[in-house]
Amino acid sequence: MVIIGIDAEKKAVRTAESIIERTSEILGEMGRPPFTSTYIEVIGAESLYGPHARTRHVREVMMRVVANHPERAALAMFAREIAPSGTSWSPGTTGPGGGRPAVSPLIKPFAFLLAKKAVPVAFVLDGEPHAVMVPTNTGDARVAATCEPPPFEDDGSQQVEVRLIELAWARSGDKGNLSNIGLVARRPEWLPLIWSRVTPEVVSAYFAHLVGGKVERFYLPGIAGMNLLLHDALDGGGPSSMRMDPLGKGMAQMLLDMTVPIPISEACKL
Repeated sequence: MVIIGIDAEKKAVRTAESIIERTSEILGEMGRPPFTSTYIEVIGAESLYGPHARTRHVREVMMRVVANHPERAALAMFAREIAPSGTSWSPGTTGPGGGRPAVSPLIKPFAFLLAKKAVPVAFVLDGEPHAVMVPTNTGDARVAATCEPPPFEDDGSQQVEVRLIELAWARSGDKGNLSNIGLVARRPEWLPLIWSRVTPEVVSAYFAHLVGGKVERFYLPGIAGMNLLLHDALDGGGPSSMRMDPLGKGMAQMLLDMTVPIPISEACKL
């Protein structure tokens, strides 16, 4: 629901917390188990940015609260009992339209490896089946994580902070609960500089509020770029994630807003 006015973000968070508290008490009175998980976001207050948010004092936000429970009836109660928050709680509360939210199943993807020889491959042409032989044991196709660009030669000049978007393009997506962020230097000669600044440790610290696992980095020499692999980054990923960005599509854009120190001699080239 939409909340308007002074301290809109604080009112939205407190409203969501109160909805969860109220419905949790009702579950207890019904003798039903508690929610397995809940999640609160405030759209318009840059919730996904965590400590890097800059819009905490906006006066128009949308409160989003998600609850999971093994019983449909419990969630139907949740959808029904949020009504009082829209009529008699925080001033400035209104509805986005669409009526009472619907209960939907929680689908969790399960990823696994299967031997190639266990999956026969074939196609049918003019009614005639044709088997396709897929070679196995073709070696290790993984990119070597030890491969790196040439080291950056710092000229010792004064350092200035610039946003990463001044140095690189980026795009991101998901593979299950993994987030992939691709960075490509705007100039090939800037990649050693970017590599020296955008380390796994720096990225891990920047996304500490979202990423629960390690961060890996891989050099992509053909395009003067790198791939960042963030583990346990999407709250389960896909339909099992409770976030408004379950596929990590916005994570590259968030990273581009991070500032990095560069020599003033390089900043003059921007």
